[in-house]
Amino acid sequence: MLVRQWLIEGLGHLSTMLGDDDAGTAVIVDPRRDVDVYVDEAADRDLRITHVLETHLHNDYVSGARELAALSGAQHVIGAGADLRYEHRPARDGDAFRSGSLEVTVLEAPGHTPEHVVYAVADAKRAGEPALLLTGGSLLVGAVGRTDLLGVEHAVPFAHAMRETLRTAVFGQPDYVTVLPTHGAGSLCSTGIASTPSSTIGYERRHNGVARLALDDADAEAFVHALLVGQPTVPAYFARMRPTNQAGPRPIGLAPMLPRPLEPAAVRDLAADGALVVDLRDPVEHALAHVPGSISIPAGSSFGTWLGWVVEPDRPLVLIGEERAAWQDVVRQAGRVGFEDSIVGRVRGGFEAWRAAGLRTESNGRLSVDELAGRLAGADAPVVIDVRQEAEYDRAHVPGALHLGAGELAARLAEIPRDRPLVTMCASGYRASVAASLLRQAGFDDVAWVAEGVPSWRRAGFPIERTRGRPSYR
Repeated sequence: MLVRQWLIEGLGHLSTMLGDDDAGTAVIVDPRRDVDVYVDEAADRDLRITHVLETHLHNDYVSGARELAALSGAQHVIGAGADLRYEHRPARDGDAFRSGSLEVTVLEAPGHTPEHVVYAVADAKRAGEPALLLTGGSLLVGAVGRTDLLGVEHAVPFAHAMRETLRTAVFGQPDYVTVLPTHGAGSLCSTGIASTPSSTIGYERRHNGVARLALDDADAEAFVHALLVGQPTVPAYFARMRPTNQAGPRPIGLAPMLPRPLEPAAVRDLAADGALVVDLRDPVEHALAHVPGSISIPAGSSFGTWLGWVVEPDRPLVLIGEERAAWQDVVRQAGRVGFEDSIVGRVRGGFEAWRAAGLRTESNGRLSVDELAGRLAGADAPVVIDVRQEAEYDRAHVPGALHLGAGELAARLAEIPRDRPLVTMCASGYRASVAASLLRQAGFDDVAWVAEGVPSWRRAGFPIERTRGRPSYR
């Protein structure tokens, strides 16, 4: 049996190809939005994609299942409760099908989402027993998929359903069965996911702390508490992904379109009409000089997540950057979170062309931890806004720092004082730079960000505070 996984680092998304080289067939599981990687891999291996499987309706990215099924002629399979509004095969507990020598059995596995299923796969050339389990968002490597993504009112009931799923559909499998999840390290669909993309039932039974609690007959509440407390903040775009995937995302073809080049003056006019300029450059370059009203979301593996988190949907976007090689990756990431139709173009020639055209620029302040300590000791001490996740803030933060996650700023501007300087801070500078640009765009004039972070602050010997006694998931 051929097994091939793909990882999207910023989303923590894992997709899988299972193949039978002798029969020339393949199955793709939980494909991403841009599906050319699967088409190319199948062509290179001379395989025909017979089935596209989804373990659940995804909350964290736009699915490529509809497109891949249409391009390949494959059958699209998903749990019956998904109620997709386009052609597919609804899968129910006990359903089975074959692709070459691969025998796939559907097991209902609600919890992460109500329609969730897992797929047990046997290689008939070797045995009729399952060799691997495609666990989607149920059992992860070192963690368990969270159950609060469809609303806090569902969190506890879904957690109890997840417990039953783990006890029956998942840990009912033999210890030697390979575990292939859909959510890997970096995914916001749980916390504590290991960086290893696969595992085994036996290893997770012994070493997955949260999952082990599900096997405790005596204390279901201990599992529910361990699963739900300390989960990361949910990005705003998650709310749009499930209905998008249920309705069926529009076809985009194999190669996403690159953004069309626009002259700087045309971009200035678009911005005046409400378009948002997204600066892909290094945060330091953005701080030194940038297009007025632009926000900083540097190109890289986290671009798509932050674009979906802090930019309102349907707003026209113009990109500004320097590296031509980054354009396709940026457009792909935008599409994965539902923003491919929002990008109207890019600044021809990048920021240097903007400056050469004599157009106005702005700047943000940038501080080291030593400079921040000096300013905090002065008469006009700034308000430090810690923009990390709640659990990070609780473990250690600058004394007196206000906690507002970078993805929550737009909704909580009223909590930020306008009569004092502001300094944003995170762990390494990335989120702080994004947050500082958002505050500038929102009309805060005296904004700086710390180019290092809380770990550097601690290493320098400056004092920290910890937060204890946070309320539980209830």
